[in-house]
Amino acid sequence: MAKLFLILGTFALGLLLVPAWADDHHGGSLEAKQHGYEHGYRDGFEFGLEAKEHGRTLNVRDDINTDRGYHDSFGSKDSYRQGYREGYRSGAEDAYQGSRTRLEQLFRFQDPNFNPDRPGQDTTVWIYRDRNWEVQDVASDVGYRDGINAAMRDFREGKRYKPEDHDAYKDADHGFDSKYGSKDAYRQAYRAAFEQGYRAGFGAPGRG
Repeated sequence: MAKLFLILGTFALGLLLVPAWADDHHGGSLEAKQHGYEHGYRDGFEFGLEAKEHGRTLNVRDDINTDRGYHDSFGSKDSYRQGYREGYRSGAEDAYQGSRTRLEQLFRFQDPNFNPDRPGQDTTVWIYRDRNWEVQDVASDVGYRDGINAAMRDFREGKRYKPEDHDAYKDADHGFDSKYGSKDAYRQAYRAAFEQGYRAGFGAPGRG
């Protein structure tokens, strides 16, 4: 009986340690505030990197556009705005301080064996199609996450900074569905997000 309680206690502790955003799909959170947080974090992280690389003082303004990326299908706009504002500040501070813990918690694949260069038929992204999310958001969410994970793998394996070498970047169709319309528009948004995610995941060109 004591052994059973120990097992159950360990399992419960494991559940508590899993981040609230640990969805099993390869894109953004389905909850409005968390989705806003992720969008804000991405933009803030980019802002923080730019400030650090150019030797500027980090000055996160209060009048940032917290509607950026919002769509009615996400749910509450106020919740999205709140999440975006919090995420932007967190992302900017993390990038400026060189902290990567939260970045990886937010965007690292939960399945370590998933390879965006060989995604196969990834049915986990169909949930966005079913919720009528816009093509720009799906492409940018999936592309950013793919870019981060590709970069982390490249850096870990001692490879050069080359986002364009990845099949995921070349194909740029992970998560695409004909319901979204133009595949060219999807690819354009995906590649831009992949590059942004790769930059965040690798650190910066020339790092290491």
